[in-house]
Amino acid sequence: MKKKIGYTLLTILVLFIIVGFIGIRKFNKALFTEKPNYLEYTSEAKPIHFEWVNDSIGDLYEPKTALIIPLKIDSFSNNFYFQFDTGSPYSFIYENGLKSLKEAGLNFKEVIKKENRYIESLSFTLGGNHIKASMILILENYGTSFNKNDTISKISIGTIGSDFMDQRITAIDFKNQNLQFYNERPQWMASISGFKPFDFKGRRFMLPATINGKELELFYDSGCSAFGLITAKNRFDNYTDINTKEIKYEGNRWGDQLPIHHKKSDKMIKTGNAILELRRISYVDMYTKYQKFMTPFTRVGGWLGNLPFVESTLILDTKKEEFIILKSTNSPQFLN
Repeated sequence: MKKKIGYTLLTILVLFIIVGFIGIRKFNKALFTEKPNYLEYTSEAKPIHFEWVNDSIGDLYEPKTALIIPLKIDSFSNNFYFQFDTGSPYSFIYENGLKSLKEAGLNFKEVIKKENRYIESLSFTLGGNHIKASMILILENYGTSFNKNDTISKISIGTIGSDFMDQRITAIDFKNQNLQFYNERPQWMASISGFKPFDFKGRRFMLPATINGKELELFYDSGCSAFGLITAKNRFDNYTDINTKEIKYEGNRWGDQLPIHHKKSDKMIKTGNAILELRRISYVDMYTKYQKFMTPFTRVGGWLGNLPFVESTLILDTKKEEFIILKSTNSPQFLN
């Protein structure tokens, strides 16, 4: 009987390991598989102004929950915006909003490529910068409809993803709320030393970092805007004070509700040429018992949000796969 129980437990353990291995392998493959990029665009050579979204979740006031860019399309007077989300490998225009645009008189042509739907061509003004883009992916059954006469509400119409940054240099000045895309490093940038390598496989910004003396790879995801670092439960415990108050609420990721725990943290992160304050550590309350066994087998040591960079300028060069972090001044003139 003891042998049977032992064999049964061993079989369960082996199955658990196999299932876990397959799950981790699928996770890594889905995250880092190379993805086609059909998006092309031209823009003016000037900074794009973005805005911060503040939100209240229950009794908790959350600043900088999203980074959004005001958008103007043709003669529409609606307050459209795109969310800037480096965690998305694709830029999207949401289908429900697109239907409203069509009903209100916007003419555009759809193209189907490898079973996905795209807008063949669209001109718009993004944060004060005129853009002419082609092959923007349509995210089906997503977004909200709107009325053309609604000139008060802020309407989320799409997402700027990492394909917008592919084969370009992106400078994000968080303090002055400007970003700019370059085809080549401008003279002021080319004279700066201290750029460090990062990995852009699958159009994921994997930044090398050191926390508590441990080297990690962190996925920079501007869609996790209000967060410092989202990581595994065991690292959350190591990076925070047990006596610090914990906050919990439901986060939203592409319509899915995720139970997230937070604590303030005074931990510092060394990434690239800079040492920054993480300010907040978080973990997602899912499979917490198994996270510490899974994390050694994934490349992702955590999701890095915008919070550590709020006083800085982050420059991401996807041509050379190099990045640098600069201390922002009170003026964004160096972006011009």
